[in-house]
Amino acid sequence: DKDTSLEFVLSAAGNNRAELERVLSHYQTSPADSLKYKAARFLIENMLGNYGSTSQSLDAFAPLYKEYDSINRIYDFRATAKWGKKIDSLYKKYPNLLQTPSAAKDLSVVTSDYLIHEIDRSFEAWKRNVHSSKCSFEDFCEYILPYRRLNGLVADNARDIFYHRHVGGYYTRKGKHWLEETDSLLYEYKHLTHSNFWGVQIPVLNAGTFEYLRHGLCIHRCWYNSLLLSSLGMPVAIDFVPVWGNRNSSHTWNVLLLNGHSYAFESFWDNDRWKYKRIYNNCVSDSLWGKFRLPKVYRHTYSNHLEGPVADVNVDRDDIPALFQNVKKKDVSAEYFETHDVTVALTEPKPANARYAYLAVFSYQQWHPVQWGKINRDGTATFKNMGKDIVYLPVYYKNGVLSPAASPFKLEADGTIRILQDDGRKGNVCLRILTGVSLHGNNLKNMSLLCGSRFVGLTDGKADTELCRWTVPMEMKMNKRMLPALPAYRYIRMYLPTDVLMAGEIAFYTEKGRIPSVKVLSDIAPLSVTENAAMLTDGSEATTCRGVVSCRYVDFDLGDFYQLTAIGIYPYLQSQIHEDVNYTLKYWDGEWKVKETKRKASCDWLEFEDVPLNTLMMLKHSKWKAVPPERIFICGDEGICWQ
Repeated sequence: DKDTSLEFVLSAAGNNRAELERVLSHYQTSPADSLKYKAARFLIENMLGNYGSTSQSLDAFAPLYKEYDSINRIYDFRATAKWGKKIDSLYKKYPNLLQTPSAAKDLSVVTSDYLIHEIDRSFEAWKRNVHSSKCSFEDFCEYILPYRRLNGLVADNARDIFYHRHVGGYYTRKGKHWLEETDSLLYEYKHLTHSNFWGVQIPVLNAGTFEYLRHGLCIHRCWYNSLLLSSLGMPVAIDFVPVWGNRNSSHTWNVLLLNGHSYAFESFWDNDRWKYKRIYNNCVSDSLWGKFRLPKVYRHTYSNHLEGPVADVNVDRDDIPALFQNVKKKDVSAEYFETHDVTVALTEPKPANARYAYLAVFSYQQWHPVQWGKINRDGTATFKNMGKDIVYLPVYYKNGVLSPAASPFKLEADGTIRILQDDGRKGNVCLRILTGVSLHGNNLKNMSLLCGSRFVGLTDGKADTELCRWTVPMEMKMNKRMLPALPAYRYIRMYLPTDVLMAGEIAFYTEKGRIPSVKVLSDIAPLSVTENAAMLTDGSEATTCRGVVSCRYVDFDLGDFYQLTAIGIYPYLQSQIHEDVNYTLKYWDGEWKVKETKRKASCDWLEFEDVPLNTLMMLKHSKWKAVPPERIFICGDEGICWQ
């Protein structure tokens, strides 16, 4: 009942109730203001749970901000390492200021004049905007109207400033495309750049401070853009992935919502800013950043979305992960990638009174819940709309502590599930890296080196038919090219774009699988004493070959005539195996267990024997401190598969 809901919120406002009622009365008297009255009710009915810092907090931070600005000017506002160390040194000088700023509930402090002004200006901007003036009233309320774009910020006149700064300059003339106008507008603010993660503890509480400091994190730029664009009547929101599925950390970005579609974009200025729907689809690999896999995408909302454990009166809040205590978000995963519902048998004993289980993904040495599922009577739980090609661990959550609810599993790209537990199969595991796709940028040159390579079948020692060629940089995996129906060949030639060959593995396939015992016939002058040509086809991507090939081609002997169905190349990856470091191979069996610890010998890789192959694994570096970045991996048919 809406009236009951409104009365509940007004009662919760306490002494500030009269201010909120004044807003409703202001619009209730005029039929022409019926939509504004509904908008006012939307803001007030969903105000519960909103809070922000006070202007007094900004005054207290003034000395810190002034010194930050002084450092900026010394380094010409460039976020370099030297600049960053100076910024981080402010932590010691202002330790008390880095505590959580004082905050007040919006229900208790928001004034009628403020809300009325925000509502009136939002309607004016909406109707002036030629791109959004016909969007639904529901979208207007959620994505244009709200004065609060994120909890914790100071609710001030930032949108007024933006509106008067740009009114009439953007989104008011027909014939212009909204995307080009948005790019032009955000280009005006390209000087507001990422801090490269320096000064992350320094609070940025309003748009004016962000403009003054000129550096911040993605979340800062996201709410800044949201204030800016909504002030001009553009429906805008903030989307986020709580944890990546195959790399450490998380990410936040902006999204415009027009004509029933969402258009995601990078919050900071970027020449390829509208790429996220393309590279966050859980299928492709970006040539610059590598492969992204997203378990979930959520959207920050002004409205409240009570669901799952937080809506269950029988669940104590201490038994709910922080992500799901936040009711101001909704699941928008399906706007980015094909989702899959997963039903899991919970094989581990559940804590007393547990009503929900969670799916967690691995990041920075911890498991992070990203979705909830209610525990059914048969001991299963179903998790809705999950991202594929990702490893998950089902967990319980009790008194702030995670515990396994079942074995980890890989939700494969085709929607099938691979349970990762020791099934008795043992084998050798050979490794040269620890952090998986995080190394993509460091290996761009290596992965681009073989662009232009092509394979041909040889008949009587002469090139016959071209089988395939590589025209784009490779991914950090076995890169396979499927082949059309071709004649059978025993000898294959690989033409190189330069006289240098760098690869981890080169493989040839038939419909029955990979061809074993392929020999390299050409002379390759190795650039390392620990590498040789035989390592190109030895079945391990960790044993690599860098060498000079003066004739600029390499011949392979398959051992017999085969009709090939695919050719694969695993790129050469920079080794992370160094001297004077202990490396410990761990595998998951209800918890992380140690298999063996080794040190580097004469080569740039480590080999571990008798390893349980169907388990989740991780190679730990003994000297990495703070929050180490090692990633998990599994062994597949194509070797190591980083997660």
